[in-house]
Amino acid sequence: MKPADQFRLLELSERYADEKLSAAEVAALETELRDNAASRAFFAKALHQRAELTFDDSWHSQAAPAGRAPAKPVWWRHAITAAAAACVTFGFVWLQSTRDGTVATLIRAQQCQWAGSSLPTVEGARLKPGILDLIEGLAVLRFDSGAELVLEAPATVEVIDGMNCKLRRGTLVAEVPPQAKGFSIDTKDAKVIDWGTKFGLSAGEDGKYLVQVMEGLVEVDDKSGTASRKLEKGQRVDHGWSHSQLHPSGGDDAEPSRWQPAIVMDTGDGWQAITTAFGRGKDSYIQSSEKTPNDFGTHPFFRVKHSRDSKPELNRKGYIALDLSKFSGRTIEDAELVLTIEPSELGFASFVPDSTFAVYGVLDEAEDAWEEDGLSWQNAPAHAPEQPERHLPAASKVKLLGKFEIAQGINRGTRKLRGKDLADFLNADTNQIATLIICRETNETQDSGLVHAFATKENGTRSAPMLRVKLR
Repeated sequence: MKPADQFRLLELSERYADEKLSAAEVAALETELRDNAASRAFFAKALHQRAELTFDDSWHSQAAPAGRAPAKPVWWRHAITAAAAACVTFGFVWLQSTRDGTVATLIRAQQCQWAGSSLPTVEGARLKPGILDLIEGLAVLRFDSGAELVLEAPATVEVIDGMNCKLRRGTLVAEVPPQAKGFSIDTKDAKVIDWGTKFGLSAGEDGKYLVQVMEGLVEVDDKSGTASRKLEKGQRVDHGWSHSQLHPSGGDDAEPSRWQPAIVMDTGDGWQAITTAFGRGKDSYIQSSEKTPNDFGTHPFFRVKHSRDSKPELNRKGYIALDLSKFSGRTIEDAELVLTIEPSELGFASFVPDSTFAVYGVLDEAEDAWEEDGLSWQNAPAHAPEQPERHLPAASKVKLLGKFEIAQGINRGTRKLRGKDLADFLNADTNQIATLIICRETNETQDSGLVHAFATKENGTRSAPMLRVKLR
């Protein structure tokens, strides 16, 4: 053991015996003594030495009565008790971990669904080395070293030991306290080594990855042989991850393509349904930056985000238009909009709480002529590019039709909006096409929050935006 470490442990032993350690310092000390046999031995020896050195011969200056051993002073008993308690406490934790082979705890499971996991998935479960495969929700792992990981579905992580894991795919946020410096996360093409910080990591099975530092310092070691990089607060390294998310391609999808109906469907009980794939229907989104492309209409999803004031260029709003020609001359008695949530791997779900979304109808029918491939921040309907509330439409040009919620960590399922306001808006239409705008009202708690996504008619596996109506 290095002299510096000995002096540090000696100081800690003194403060421990005097009950002057904070809760955080006690936790850090417990971790070190559990994981380091040399530290355990030195700490116990230091406490024992303290007891011997503090002993005062004056306690024995008076002879004890004959036949009676001199009483040990109270302070001496306290010192021995403290040393014994320390050894028992730290020894028990270390022995428990050694005996059952566990290295981490699943301390939180929020809205979680699991698939293909080799480890227990009950909140509070102790975890041995193995695989966790999260398909929905947020899960928090606390390693015995003190490092905490927030897994954001969909994500697959391999627990290796108290100081190492591997992110096979997906996104996580890591928070590593000082006592766990050196904690590392492996990916297919990189290793991220933490030096006491908070950072986000996204990785794909194809080797692409993104590292973004929120606090502190991390080291990124690319397995291609290039020199490792050190990243500080606010810095990031993007090895093809963002490009793959911002410019999705169909690729070789193992799943069969979903049929997107281009007709009016009779769904029973007097209800009929259309999607944006019918007639003149369309769907796209805009982003508040002049540098972004205007081909979002070709994407298999539209994105929605309320970005912090520090990143105004990252706001996004979804646009859909529905062809109402088949309902011409009929009165819509009831109406329901159905949106399918698409898993999004842009941003971190950890930084976006339960979210409220608002749906607006565009009032000026002349603005229904927008084009999917040409829609932009500068020309979008009912939109004021320079207004302060960039995540919302121009209030005077729209009608609020309703709101819906998505809980934190949810990345699948559908959300429905139904009611009189939607039906009235559709009945007021005269040009047989209606444009709706979808916005997220809820802001992110810090930069790099999740960008929500919803399937479009270009999506091969999930349903396009759907309108169900009941005609009178």
